[in-house]
Amino acid sequence: MKAALVQTKQNGLYRFDRPTAFIPGDEAVALQQEMIGQCLELAEGAVGKGCDLIVTTEAINFCGLESALGTSCAPYISIYPEDALFRKLSGLALRAGSWLVAGVYNRRPDERGQLRCYNSAFVYDRKGRLQGIYDKIHLTEAEQECLTCGHETLTVDTDMGRMGVAVCYDMQFPDVCGRCREAGAEFMAVPTWGWEHGYGMERIRETGMAVAAAMAVPYWMPIEGERMPSELVSGTGQVLARANYERAELLIGGL
Repeated sequence: MKAALVQTKQNGLYRFDRPTAFIPGDEAVALQQEMIGQCLELAEGAVGKGCDLIVTTEAINFCGLESALGTSCAPYISIYPEDALFRKLSGLALRAGSWLVAGVYNRRPDERGQLRCYNSAFVYDRKGRLQGIYDKIHLTEAEQECLTCGHETLTVDTDMGRMGVAVCYDMQFPDVCGRCREAGAEFMAVPTWGWEHGYGMERIRETGMAVAAAMAVPYWMPIEGERMPSELVSGTGQVLARANYERAELLIGGL
């Protein structure tokens, strides 16, 4: 399988080192659109490269923390399926002829019809058709300000094998990967801002599944400490490809 990982470099919207530093709404929107543009531009580099799979980072349309916005983040979150972002993602998958796993904040009705906000991974097939939405199960404390956690894991049959999906913090717990493996998943696609190598390797040892993890470079520093850049890792734990620690990059390699 040939996979492309979209590693972005975060901008001033991602001031997690200063969570209460106020960001005016118009500035937040501009920074949000800048990040979406960066992600899509990088991903376009996979078009014509014969990639089977493209994975983006987590929440490519992140809107800022509520503590920085000074208000609810809900109005800044894309409504599915109306927002143009979802058409752009579908078109990207079609042009590339690739499966696409895209991390997206989104608003959509729950089973009671109430509009909820989720941190999700949208899965598109090679023809740009949506094949599933996975809602992040394990939300961080900051995410719980405005997001609703998911409850169901997702596996999707692809022409490369059955794929499981997790988002970032999910990888610190064994249940998501474990349930995907029990459902027959052979590899995991993981949009993330926190690819922590130790936890990732634990999940690989537990399940024997390969992992395609797309990471983002923090706004105020390079990737360091327990975290690693975007990686393609085999089911035996061998790192097959790794991006750099400091800048945006489209990493293409075999999995």
